[in-house]
Amino acid sequence: MDEKEQIVADENKVSGESGDNYEFITETIKKPPVNKRKLFRKIFLTIFLGALFGLVASVVFVMCFPKLQAYLYPEDGTRPVMLPVDEVTAEETPVEPFVPPESDGASETVDQDKEPEEDKNSEDNKNTEEENADQESEAVDENSGQTEAKEEEATDETNPEKGQDVVVNNIVETIEKDLELDDYRELLRKISAIAETTQKSLVTVAGISSNTDWFNNSYENNNSTTGLIIADNGKELLIISPSDILHNARNVRVTFSDGQTYAARVKNSDINTDLCIVSIDIERLDEKTIEQIEMAQFGSIATSAVGVPVVAVGAPYGAAGSVGMGQITSNSVVLDKEDSNVRILSTDIYASTAASGVLVNYNGRIVGIICHEDMSGNMPNLLRAYSVSDISETIEKISNGQALATLGIIGTDVTEEANEDRGVPFGAFVKEVVADSPAMNVGIRIGDVIVKIGTIEIKSFDEYKQAILRYNPQDVVTVTLQRPGREQYTELTYEVTLEELR
Repeated sequence: MDEKEQIVADENKVSGESGDNYEFITETIKKPPVNKRKLFRKIFLTIFLGALFGLVASVVFVMCFPKLQAYLYPEDGTRPVMLPVDEVTAEETPVEPFVPPESDGASETVDQDKEPEEDKNSEDNKNTEEENADQESEAVDENSGQTEAKEEEATDETNPEKGQDVVVNNIVETIEKDLELDDYRELLRKISAIAETTQKSLVTVAGISSNTDWFNNSYENNNSTTGLIIADNGKELLIISPSDILHNARNVRVTFSDGQTYAARVKNSDINTDLCIVSIDIERLDEKTIEQIEMAQFGSIATSAVGVPVVAVGAPYGAAGSVGMGQITSNSVVLDKEDSNVRILSTDIYASTAASGVLVNYNGRIVGIICHEDMSGNMPNLLRAYSVSDISETIEKISNGQALATLGIIGTDVTEEANEDRGVPFGAFVKEVVADSPAMNVGIRIGDVIVKIGTIEIKSFDEYKQAILRYNPQDVVTVTLQRPGREQYTELTYEVTLEELR
């Protein structure tokens, strides 16, 4: 025992002997009896309050969640853009040259359903009759002959015993008429009406960029071009425009035909055609502006459409609102682009080198978007345009905000002559492989013929172009091709990761 413990023990002993011993009162704490009625009441109250709280919370959640969700995650509300292109109609094909009738007179009747030999025999018979009769008897004979011919045809059509097919003859009456100045004025008025209607689908797109001069003074450049209203996706008004003036633009402004100007932004672009999509929020537009807007109506041009009359609307002469008239002189030139190609519509319209706008046929359909592709270099002022039917699907894709995918080849069709004489299989013939492209990285070469993309059979370069448009960047596709060897073509397959067209 140490010293301290000994001291405490001694003190206790002394206190005990003196009678000063204190002890704590010990007591036992008993639990009160359980009040079952109170317990059940508390349990019931707890359950009731919990259910009431849950019910109130549910009602508040149902009422507030849609608004909260709309605020935190607003819906896009856009509709997919579709650009229907009207097919070629008879009115869009070139008009056949007029051949004057051989016989004299103010009018004549021609049976179109007769064979050429029958026409020749009838003409010989008429010449024989002309030699044996004077002019008066000739007129009588011709009238009677026509009457008898019509009666015989009517008898053949109503007589079922002969068993002949019913033939309906179209009677065409040619009337000679001298054109007057009023006819020309009326034609110009109709052409002007076409241009006026198209102007409602056009806007002026301005790109504003800042720069500094030699004296360190800042100034703004305001370059403008013509844009075309193509669609309304429910949230934005979409406009297609040349993108060359918008590359370095700080701000984009769009002016409508009513003179109202609105801020816009570049949504997407296509480097092959140097066209871009400019968008404006619909909620920013005034009602008067929306009422006067007309969506563009597109049409196609036949491959043999040389001579089709067209109207250039927009700024063909460099000034907004100018109009030019002419005809298509060529549409056989095809420009090779990366994974694509496009026809060029050449016209005889002498225009500005800074022209912009569209080409419209006499049906009021837009068939071309004016471009500055110079094929020859010796006629820079003749108006040219991209054929809408060749770029409509590309415009649809970039209008929907989708990026264009690329494999990285420049190609063409395999002709029937090459297939028959040299045994080249039908498909997309590779003329050139773009540097650092997915095609070059996997080993596709010049001279290869692509015959399948994924599960899609490829018989022409147009089919190849349509197949690539179905994919997006970073998609992995299987490319099947035929490679020429010493004696025959060998089939090869590659797994390719597509990239974005830039």
